[in-house]
Amino acid sequence: MDTVTANHCAARWGISEASARRILATVPPIGRDTETGAMLYDPTEADAARDCRPGRGTRTDLAANVMPAGQYEALVTDETIPVQHRALWALLRDGYTRVTDALSLDIADVDFDQRVARVDFPKRRTDPRVIPVSERTAELLRQAKGDRDAGPLITGAHGRPLGRETASRFARHVGASIHAFRPVPHKVGEPPSYGVTQVPAGEVQVGDVVFLADGRSVNVTSVQTVDDPDGRPVMEINVINGFPFLLVAATEPVLIGTRQPGQ
Repeated sequence: MDTVTANHCAARWGISEASARRILATVPPIGRDTETGAMLYDPTEADAARDCRPGRGTRTDLAANVMPAGQYEALVTDETIPVQHRALWALLRDGYTRVTDALSLDIADVDFDQRVARVDFPKRRTDPRVIPVSERTAELLRQAKGDRDAGPLITGAHGRPLGRETASRFARHVGASIHAFRPVPHKVGEPPSYGVTQVPAGEVQVGDVVFLADGRSVNVTSVQTVDDPDGRPVMEINVINGFPFLLVAATEPVLIGTRQPGQ
């Protein structure tokens, strides 16, 4: 049988060997080269993996749709799945949190009594810094941290912070995109630059259209000021379009649709 290595594939495909290795990561090797020790692959399977590779700039880990509630419940309650991953999925589902923001949380960032988590440095300025946590999610997070009182909230092997790639790979292992656990579809892009005004969250009004970090717009139905666990004012913004509410620091800038005169 003819076989190829990553070096052979790189030469055939006109790409770097590192890129060839990434493509071949999905192909089971059939042996090793006795002289170099390089993995050997079936050339037909190698070419098929390359043909399935997305074009430049295309993301394969983005979910077009939100995971159905039944599938989510089955996964998050499956005790054969490591609790660290189930806690992460629940956090993504509850708080409209970005994967990188959720994985960056420390134990000290979560108030288990008030059931809120604080993201000090969200990916985008318009992302909420205070996110709600349900009772079930809080319990999963407690189990994930164990007896630890400090350090990363969600850890992987050897107590190190759980990495995004590891989290994404495990989600794929159970048949899902990591982004499918969020309650809104993952979208690439920014809110439109026209017809948008940036205001402090404390100035958001009923009837405003708020543009979220994922590019989706929501309609505000009510606004009130509440205190976070540290006694600082945050805005509880109730919206429609499938969102229960958002918690945003009163001084945090948010993007809203430009108001009509007299609004």
